[in-house]
Amino acid sequence: MLRGRQRHPRDGATRLRRVPHPWSESLRRISCLYMDRRLRYSERKRLATEGTLGDLEHDIAPEPLRNAVWHVLSDRGGRGVGKSWMREVQAQCVRYFGWPNEGVFSFHVREGDSVEEFLDLLEIAVEAGQKRYRWSPPVRTSTGPGSKQIQGFPELEEELSLLFDRHRFGYRMKDGEVQRIGSPALHETVVGPALLAVQRQGWEEVERAYREAVAHQRGGEDERDDALTSANAAVEAALKAAGLQGDRLSSLAKSLRNSDLVPSELNGVPEALDVLLKRQEALRSNHGDAHGKAPGSPAVPQALADLAVHWAGAFIVYLAETSASR
Repeated sequence: MLRGRQRHPRDGATRLRRVPHPWSESLRRISCLYMDRRLRYSERKRLATEGTLGDLEHDIAPEPLRNAVWHVLSDRGGRGVGKSWMREVQAQCVRYFGWPNEGVFSFHVREGDSVEEFLDLLEIAVEAGQKRYRWSPPVRTSTGPGSKQIQGFPELEEELSLLFDRHRFGYRMKDGEVQRIGSPALHETVVGPALLAVQRQGWEEVERAYREAVAHQRGGEDERDDALTSANAAVEAALKAAGLQGDRLSSLAKSLRNSDLVPSELNGVPEALDVLLKRQEALRSNHGDAHGKAPGSPAVPQALADLAVHWAGAFIVYLAETSASR
């Protein structure tokens, strides 16, 4: 078991992603599933003893997170080009939310009740950070450069995602947009490989449907039925892309059972996959929106949407790898 530590070349911080923790090799593997940030003693201990940093929060933005976010925003907004950036952020918020003035910005970051407003506000801040602002050196000289246009804070998106990870907030920021996540570990070990596996000719429809499923999974309560429908469509498309025959999951499952995609040595596996495929179709029929939902139908539980998307992703990876080796 490796016990050495390495120092980050820029700030000297120890990074768990790069260096195994001396407690156990399993801790090293688990820690790699979290974002590349420095974990403190209490986090390392919890990760080693419980295997997780805790459940993710989606319905509220915890007060410690709001305080940390406010510190990041106010620190940037109080100096240099940050003053122009902060004025832009506040002006955009006033126009978008209809606030009475810019003076309520701090309140809505630190004490607002709405998670959606909090996330919208951060998208506005990140978008403004990508813009360019006029900057002048504090001391001008006859030979030195004058004012110039420089980009605001392009690193803000990553820093906010690190804060989300630290405070177990179930969202991340990517390409200027907030994305809902159910599990960082499952996202990295299932969703990522599935999207990578479909990067091949003939699998375009699989990628399109699976990306839709993931997007709906991260959406609100009213999108979870769409997640089931899209996950089902992605599995159907993957079976067809793998060369199996059929126009729906039941017939495609039969084609899979009679194919060589599952080795005969694995006794019972084809039948088990057949059952799973049929259950996937039942999920879509009972909870998805492909055939229209009856008025008053109960909302699809988030855990069910997560199950459908992650199971579909794992199966897509299996089909992509086995069909490529035929």
